[in-house]
Amino acid sequence: MSFLESLLHELQDQLASADSSVSAGHVAEAATSERLNVTLPAGIMSRLKQQALKEGRSCSSLATFLIEDGLRRHTVIR
Repeated sequence: MSFLESLLHELQDQLASADSSVSAGHVAEAATSERLNVTLPAGIMSRLKQQALKEGRSCSSLATFLIEDGLRRHTVIR
């Protein structure tokens, strides 16, 4: 049996014996990051795209940075 075949059988065995009570909610709670859908006005989206292009990064990456920066700036320092 090849390495890939043995790996396939091992994965199939693990899936067959997996706890069937695991839900999508459990998986989402265990994730280190989550997905968020945001609807932006066309002008804001255009500015986001232009800035991301200037910086050579994705819109998602820039949006994440901007949200983190905004939250840091709006957090009360004690």
